[in-house]
Amino acid sequence: MDDITRSPRYRELDPAELDAEQRRIFEEIGRPRAGAVPAPFHLYVESPELAQSAQAVGAFCRYRTGLPPRLSELAILTTAAYWGAAYEFGVHAREARKAGVPEPEIAALAEGRRPDFDDEDAALVHDFASAIYQHKDVPDALFAEAVTRFGRRTVIELTGLLGYYSMLAIALRVFRVPPPA
Repeated sequence: MDDITRSPRYRELDPAELDAEQRRIFEEIGRPRAGAVPAPFHLYVESPELAQSAQAVGAFCRYRTGLPPRLSELAILTTAAYWGAAYEFGVHAREARKAGVPEPEIAALAEGRRPDFDDEDAALVHDFASAIYQHKDVPDALFAEAVTRFGRRTVIELTGLLGYYSMLAIALRVFRVPPPA
């Protein structure tokens, strides 16, 4: 693919330039964040229905799965590292620290390495996510271990979280969104 360039594709939207539906969604997304709208939604709000749907799925995946925040953030960092989504990794590295993910684990993921986990749950979440990304499947033994440990519902939610953050990472890569400052 020699026709790939590195020209910028991302731009922050100016709310004054949005139509009424886009502005409504933009403000709705920013409301719980003190008006700050994350970069992926500067992209998605150009398709208001996609932005609204993505926001709803994202709120569930981020805050209401059966995983504690520490494991959710670890799964998100694993996803961002896999896709090379620097913006997503930067934002969620901060959130992972707040949620209690140890710094050596964050650093290992940033370097593309499997962390040395002290916590079996963290290792299981990472290995589950990594299996999907590396093999496009999860081995039966790993799947069974995840279901035994977290329950089938939470494994379904983990799978949804991986899909959602992969969707964001792909958009961030396609539109070349720079890492957060």
